Amino acid sequence: MKKVSILNHVIGPVMRGPSSSHTAGPWRIGRMAANLLGAPPERALFIFPPSSSLAVCFRDQGSDLAFAAGLLGRPLTDPDFSRILSLAPGLGLDIGFEKAPFPEADHPNSSLLRLSGGGRELAIHSRSTGGGSFEIASVNGCPAAITGESYVLLLEGRREEELKHAAAFAEERGWETSLCRGSGGPALFGKSSAPLPETARETIARGGVSFFYAEPVMLPMPGAQLFSGVSELLSLAAEKGWSLGRVALASEASLLGVPEKDLMEEMGLRLDIMLTAVRRGLAGDFPSMKLLPPMAEKLWNSEKGGTLFTGGPHARAAIRSMAALHVSSSGGVVCAAPTGGAAGVLPGVAATLAEDFGIAGERLLLSLWAAGAVGYLHDLKSTFAAEVAGCQVEIGAAGAMAAAAVTEAAGGTARQGCDAAATVFQNVMGSVCDLVQGVVEIPCHSRNASLASQAFLCADLVLGGYENPVPLDETIDAVDSVGRMLPEELRCTSRGGLALCPSARSLPRLDPGTN
Repeated sequence: MKKVSILNHVIGPVMRGPSSSHTAGPWRIGRMAANLLGAPPERALFIFPPSSSLAVCFRDQGSDLAFAAGLLGRPLTDPDFSRILSLAPGLGLDIGFEKAPFPEADHPNSSLLRLSGGGRELAIHSRSTGGGSFEIASVNGCPAAITGESYVLLLEGRREEELKHAAAFAEERGWETSLCRGSGGPALFGKSSAPLPETARETIARGGVSFFYAEPVMLPMPGAQLFSGVSELLSLAAEKGWSLGRVALASEASLLGVPEKDLMEEMGLRLDIMLTAVRRGLAGDFPSMKLLPPMAEKLWNSEKGGTLFTGGPHARAAIRSMAALHVSSSGGVVCAAPTGGAAGVLPGVAATLAEDFGIAGERLLLSLWAAGAVGYLHDLKSTFAAEVAGCQVEIGAAGAMAAAAVTEAAGGTARQGCDAAATVFQNVMGSVCDLVQGVVEIPCHSRNASLASQAFLCADLVLGGYENPVPLDETIDAVDSVGRMLPEELRCTSRGGLALCPSARSLPRLDPGTN
């Protein structure tokens, strides 16, 4: 069964905007590739299929910067992130990007990396799969399925019998292994949630063969999750008398093997990043975006001045959400929740719960864990990649998660949290990703704002007695099915929808340095 961690895949990573698929995912791919190379990278060429989302967006959304930063071991939060390509030659890296077809391409965010350094060479086919998640599908032609939470090894250049002995040696130490045929002949691939001791690595590598070994770039997941669907979650909540957030926290502790206290502290750090993004956005403390002038501060002052027709918490949540997305769209530091393009919704809702309703401490953190439970259930069955299933699985998923957070904060049950989330999903089903000029700004800002407001609305509906007729798990199946029916033009390629409107195409760039 697929494993999903709330901290690895749903509320996180901490990243630079604007897009987790195009910054956080590429950074993790670059970092994992450099780990696997086992030597300072000297030459790197990234190849993108010409019609892919990456080919369209990789410069506007900072994928080139993220790949380079990952290869060089520089964090996404590095102050020099925007200059990393100009710094790369001085750091010993010659990096290039080109658009060309390659046989392995099978995803809108497929890339082929040819990497060398220290006399070692790798050819890596990878996919950025949404929300910062990724998969390295093959290494030197050997099927790999590297997703970043495991220690991995690749052994090449030996006869098949020798590879079988090496596999048995690794398996005795708890590793999963498989024999494969790569571009250089027979090979052994292995992975584990625990490291291989150095002495064991030396034993396997002995003989002068090509041996590659890498540490994970995310939290290892050595344990078991406590539920794999809505019915199991609700049964566990009823049995234990737990809320939705409490069930999610217990499952994450079981999966990661980390005490709940430590997980709460980590979620608190991510909450701080969310609230900081809201504050910075409202204060105008961020660089220029590419298309939109800052609007959150003006809207905030209008709401405070009583000039909005309705105003109130719903409007303030929307404005705060827009403020956080201003920071993400300008390349600032945010927490993906579940993606960079949706990184305004949950911060806007969390800030409103804290500032308008006085929700704080454990109660506020558990509301984020409740949001994580919904994202977890979605990721088990679907994807957070608009390139695959449209905006409904990014900003729509964020709205569903936020509705569960509001329900949790209000003292609702686990079932009510799931029903509030399902209601949001049902309202946005079929929404397309038609970002204007390949930039995560239009219509992303207004959608983040509207989904933050809708999170409160749908939570109120359910808490007030609305009976949701289609449960969350069935709704997620429908969302995924509809999203995969969308044509490529409506899935993050800027070749349909608003992206083709003359007014949208003629919008001037605000940042003269943007390509």
